[in-house]
Amino acid sequence: MAHLVNSAETDDRNFIAIVNSVAHGIVNRSGAPNELWIIHIDNWFDHKWLRFSGTGRVDFAAVGDRIFTARVVFSGGKRKLNFPAFSPNRVLEQKLFVRTGDDYSEAPVHVRPHAAEKRPSETNLHVTLQEFSRSASFIWYSGNTLANGKGSVMVYSVVEDLLEAWFAAFTRQQGWRLSATKGINREHLEALLQTHAFNACEP
Repeated sequence: MAHLVNSAETDDRNFIAIVNSVAHGIVNRSGAPNELWIIHIDNWFDHKWLRFSGTGRVDFAAVGDRIFTARVVFSGGKRKLNFPAFSPNRVLEQKLFVRTGDDYSEAPVHVRPHAAEKRPSETNLHVTLQEFSRSASFIWYSGNTLANGKGSVMVYSVVEDLLEAWFAAFTRQQGWRLSATKGINREHLEALLQTHAFNACEP
């Protein structure tokens, strides 16, 4: 299978090779999804985005005619995942690959995980991964890695009612190295990257 992710002008090609390794590890495992979404995010994002669904306000007290509200942060639970509430101007590209037999091919996109228009982040709570697709994996990866020298990858997967969500951070120190994980065993991810290692992508 060819590379699923190609490097843009501000991407470090060796980091893009890591993203390709993650993508191919997902589609080559047992229970591979019917859909694979690859989403390019402008600049770095950290582990706080994992399961972050948005912010909003809830009523917590009423005094006379006045209603007091509090700002809260919403996070997905074990049985529900919402798409991370990235601002539309940070979403550089959303690509869809659909499984046909044992291979995946790029497909036209009619409905995207991230809307093009800006809207309150609490509206993101109205759509779960399970409602969007019954069999899909979503890979978000950070841009501007050439200048930053650090990169991040976040993966959400849904197959029937089974959910997966994890985050990994990488730094460029005499080559790219895995620096932190959340939601996934570090040894498991390192094994996946080694098994599906790719050479640097051409721009």
